[in-house]
Amino acid sequence: MPTTAQEVFNAAMGLIDSAEASTGRTDTASNADYKSRTLLILNVLRGEVYPYSSTCAKPAEGTRPICDRITDFVSDMGLDDTIAQTVLPYGLAAQLLLEENPSAASFFQQRYEELIARLGAAVPRGFEPIEDVYGGIGYSEAGGL
Repeated sequence: MPTTAQEVFNAAMGLIDSAEASTGRTDTASNADYKSRTLLILNVLRGEVYPYSSTCAKPAEGTRPICDRITDFVSDMGLDDTIAQTVLPYGLAAQLLLEENPSAASFFQQRYEELIARLGAAVPRGFEPIEDVYGGIGYSEAGGL
């Protein structure tokens, strides 16, 4: 089942210790400001992580890849679950805490960047043969001088 924005929001609230202690609920009055900013932030972050997602479609020549906008909390985000569940909660937590707790925001931002670097280096790639368009370098008489 694809990861939703609500699941990313829940994970970020857990990271910043903003879930209810007794129930684990994240949709609370104290988190209303965070939730109102979440979709805006996730739409910015998706552009950063989409090229590393297995759902990234090969763009037409001369264009950049872009995934669909995240418009609600319940639909598929268009990103693979590894990126959505592992990377985005840290990026979201960092952005939500920028003014409120800069040191925690810095930690979450650093972790977000580390995960992008690690997962980005491990993106499954396809093999494409290389065509020799120059025909190679043959032997020439000038080389023996």
